[in-house]
Amino acid sequence: MGLNRRVGHLQSLTGSRPYSLPVRCYVEPSPAGGYFVRLRGEAAPLSRHDTEEEAEAAAAAYERGLARQDTGEYVVLKDGGEVLVRAVRPEDKPLFVAGWSGLSDESVYRRFLQPRHGLSVNELAFFTEIDHVDHEAIGAMDPATGQGVGVARYVRETDRPHVAEAAVTVVDEWQHRGLGGKLLRRLCARAAENRIRVFTASLLADNDAMLSLFNRLGEVTVTRRDGPTLEIDIELPVEFSTLERTLREAAAGHVWWRR
Repeated sequence: MGLNRRVGHLQSLTGSRPYSLPVRCYVEPSPAGGYFVRLRGEAAPLSRHDTEEEAEAAAAAYERGLARQDTGEYVVLKDGGEVLVRAVRPEDKPLFVAGWSGLSDESVYRRFLQPRHGLSVNELAFFTEIDHVDHEAIGAMDPATGQGVGVARYVRETDRPHVAEAAVTVVDEWQHRGLGGKLLRRLCARAAENRIRVFTASLLADNDAMLSLFNRLGEVTVTRRDGPTLEIDIELPVEFSTLERTLREAAAGHVWWRR
């Protein structure tokens, strides 16, 4: 079979009809061996596979993910804008790669505390292939374009199972609209459901926006200062109302409703 073909012209191993155009994901050989799946217009690969067949199957899965009409929770922001909130899935890798271009160097630095030029294949797998218990991620999409515009996640600590590191990322165009708080509140509800009582976070001391978001969740304690960086603990609320429980289910894709 030829390489670097349009996935829309491929048939599955069961002989089903091809996927519809336009196609955004394609397969090409990796210089180090194996095959990459890439997203058109983006430099970073989505995933690496040992065989061409595995790569084609992954590319087809990403295409289905991009074309999928999602159910989730439609959330209205403070400026009247609307986002679709749902749990992150493995086939969301194209959204993460494309969304990176919506982050300024400053936003990247504030999130990762160092300059970054993109996410590696292994990092994309880590950020999307999650169990939703020890590692949870809740994403927001622009319903008009289907593009990812924000994500909040926690990762449980192995030696302190009641503690998880939390982070929120929102693309620049959607910042200062209340999206970070909406995502973080839903992440907090998922954490409580999974017996997590404390969030930790590492952030720049001058990151007033994130400090304000965490302060709205619970009591914030600075546990360490290292130059311009702070490490903090956030005590999470113990109980959530029936409304919060409904929001948790909606974020996990079990409820469709419009506020």
